Formats: sequence, C-alpha cells, structure tokens
Amino acid sequence: MKKDVMELEKKYLIQTYARSPLVIEKGKGCWVWDTKGRKYLDFVSGLGVNVLGHAHPRIVKAIRDQAGKIIHVSNLYYHPYQGLLAAALANVTGMDRAFFCNSGTEAVEGAVKLARACAGRLRKGKFEAVALDNSFHGRTLGALSATGQEKYRKDFEPLVPGFHFVRLNDVKDLEAHVNENTCALILEPIQGEGGIYEASAEFMEAAAALAKRFQALLIFDEIQCGLGRTGTFM
Repeated sequence: MKKDVMELEKKYLIQTYARSPLVIEKGKGCWVWDTKGRKYLDFVSGLGVNVLGHAHPRIVKAIRDQAGKIIHVSNLYYHPYQGLLAAALANVTGMDRAFFCNSGTEAVEGAVKLARACAGRLRKGKFEAVALDNSFHGRTLGALSATGQEKYRKDFEPLVPGFHFVRLNDVKDLEAHVNENTCALILEPIQGEGGIYEASAEFMEAAAALAKRFQALLIFDEIQCGLGRTGTFM
C-alpha cells in the first residue's frame, strides 16, 4: 500500500514538496501511525495546525455534529459561529477585527493588500515593503515576493515589485530601507523555515518605531500559537 500511494502521488501530483517516505494512516494525541502499524511521536503537528493533537474527542465530536448539519456556508450569508470566533480572537489578541483565510500564504497576501490599500489613501507611491533576508512567507506571487530566499524566488521572477530585504537584527540596515514610500514591514519574530533565528528586542523595537514614524503596517508572520499564523499591527 505504501508503494502504491507514493507512486500515485509521484505520477499524478505536481511535485512541489519533497516528502519523507512515510504514509501516515491515523493519529491519537501526539502520536501517529503509518500503514504498517508503526508508531511515531509527532513533533511536526501539521506545521502547527494540529496543536491540540490528533483525534481530540471534543474536536472530533464538534466536527461530526457540524457535518451532520451543514459543512459549508459561503460568505454570501451568515452562520452562527464565525462572529463568535472573530470576537474571541479579538478579545485574546487585543485587536479590533479578524480575517479568516485558508493558509498562512493567504494571510500574508491579505496583510500586504491591506497595507497597500491603507497606504494608498495616505499618499500615491507608498507601496513598498521591507522584509528580512532568509525569510519565508509563502508561495503565491505576493508572499513569494516578500520571501528573502533566492532558491524559492528564482523560477518565478520577475515578482511583485517594491519589496526590499534587510539583515536580521541589523538596525542600521533596517533604518536605511524604511522611508516615506514604505507601506509595510514584514517580520518573523523567530525565523522558522530559514533557520531558528530570533529577532532581538532592539530590532523589534526599532521596527515598531519606524512603522509608527512612517505610517506603515507592521506585519508579524509565523505566530503559530494555535490562533493563526499572521498578525498585523499598525
């Protein structure tokens, strides 16, 4: 079965990811099992998606109950839960509103669009963004344009114009690139995919001060705390 599954994917799926030769069949808590019944401790947690573990009984019950009613309601209508979740997120984060989407890439795209829309009302030509070397923000054109790794960018250039990259924790480099044309600063407080590198308090404080000074949106990516991936702050 393992070989059949892998061969089917190799033949019929566009190969965008290098996968480990492991076919996962089920999970329980922090453990997963492959198709041969071998047990593994799951340190990946679905790239942060399954932070509450696999097959949590309350989550399983909620999904089962909801599937028996209705699975999807388009954004043309209201349903009972979206407003409740948005209010809970606003209460936890201290922000005013939430934006729901399907992936971290879409979260970055939405944040960049929001930054450009707000900045465009302030002044024409205020559309540039500053991101970090060695960063990763997603694979759509906008998110990829904010990604500071050549290996991801090279096959898709030219990308969206207006993105500039600075060195992590280099305050002078950051100050040299943020100006009146900057609409957003996109930062990873801890760089994940590019290596586990932490932004210093001095660097983060400088970024916040520059964002305030030049009326730019400060976008934090990779906040994987179970609430979502991208946070945006003015």
